[in-house]
Parts: sequence; structure tokens; C-alpha cells
Amino acid sequence: MEVTREIDVTGRICPGPLIAVAKEIRRLDAGALLRVTGDDPLFEETILEFCREGNHVVIETKREGKRVCIVLQRSTVS
Repeated sequence: MEVTREIDVTGRICPGPLIAVAKEIRRLDAGALLRVTGDDPLFEETILEFCREGNHVVIETKREGKRVCIVLQRSTVS
């Protein structure tokens, strides 16, 4: 699995992480992978909802203490 971009939004509170992910995902080609790491209590739920609404695919979710790392694939749907 080759991640195209990686961002760390640890320490930022929602909606900051969501805004950062939305901005980065728009820069990627369809099918590209983005790894995002954050620790806001609403981070995981917010990003998963963003993926559902945008037809992005969650490839992997890992938890390390309060930090959550999510790898998502940009939607290939136009």
C-alpha cells in the first residue's frame, strides 16, 4: 500500500482536522491514498462520516492510545 500523502492533525480540534482532510483529498487524483493521524475525540467519527458522504474508501484504521490513524482512498466516482 503506497500512501500518496500523509498529514498529521494531532492537537487540532474539530472541525480543523476535517477541513485539513477535505483540502488534501481535493489535491489527490482519484484512487490515491491519504493517511491522516489525529487525536481529537470526534476525529475518527468525523472522518468516517466524511468518507461515507464523499464515497471515499477507508482502507485502514489504527488506534494508538488517543491517536487514530486512518488511511483513506479518494473516490473514483466523478
